[in-house]
Amino acid sequence: MPRAGHDLERLHRLAATRGGVVSAQDLHECGFSGASVRRRMADGLWHRIGGAVVLAPPHPRTAAWNDPALSWILRLTFGPHALISGALALRRQGWHLPVERHIVVLRDKPRAQLAGVTVLRRPAAEAGCVVADLRFATARDALADCLTVLPAGEGTRLLDAALQRRYVSPETVAQDLAARLGRGRRNAAGLREFIARAASGSRSEAEQRMGRLLRRSGTGPWVPNFPLRDESGQVVAEIDFAHLGLHIAIEVDGRAFHSDRRSFERDRSRQNTLVVGGWLVLRFTWEQITERPDEAVEIVLAAAAQRAA
Repeated sequence: MPRAGHDLERLHRLAATRGGVVSAQDLHECGFSGASVRRRMADGLWHRIGGAVVLAPPHPRTAAWNDPALSWILRLTFGPHALISGALALRRQGWHLPVERHIVVLRDKPRAQLAGVTVLRRPAAEAGCVVADLRFATARDALADCLTVLPAGEGTRLLDAALQRRYVSPETVAQDLAARLGRGRRNAAGLREFIARAASGSRSEAEQRMGRLLRRSGTGPWVPNFPLRDESGQVVAEIDFAHLGLHIAIEVDGRAFHSDRRSFERDRSRQNTLVVGGWLVLRFTWEQITERPDEAVEIVLAAAAQRAA
């Protein structure tokens, strides 16, 4: 039975733990009738989205809901067993990537739909983390889910960013995407292209183009993604392209390079380690590789001749 009167304070306490989102049952238990709920929504105070009622307003500039609110909207719309994937799962686990695709993974056929949300079906949906009754996909699964549903251009930018920021290795992302292949599976052709891109040994389109320039220079062999180890066998740096005979390290700055401070600090530390170890470090930007490729080849040739001498 509903409480006598409206327990607005209790309702707001509950909503505060869910990003401003409550369910119809929560409203009933706090004494709000259907008519009072409809009146508040008509006045623009509350908003019904899917199976949820949002008490908090959207962001004033973007008109978007915050991540906790979006997560609870998905949970209340698709049920307690829904696995939240896509951008929300990535951000929840600290992977900050250029994607805003919202995805829910279900074991069975969905009983609800929500505009702007893609529903995927997967029998064994593993949760990467569970937070206050919210189930989030692992970050690797969330990345693979995004690549499954995104158009080719958006997917390419997302994959390159994930590889450049070292969230995944070429091997692990190729493995994750290969597991999504099979007869009748969604976007199989697109996933095969992403697998080929990841398995090429380069972390981005910039590195793939640099690899072609190095082959053109005839100065090889060049080893892509070479792990430099210390005396104890620990990896102290990973070189985009390494010439082991001449001790030349080539670092490629792709289009998404240094999009966060951590990447900047990590790359500077790696470069210092290489220089102290006797490596000649060459850096090439996306603009050099794509707009002045002949210049890049000449620099590589000059560096190889200098080291050989």
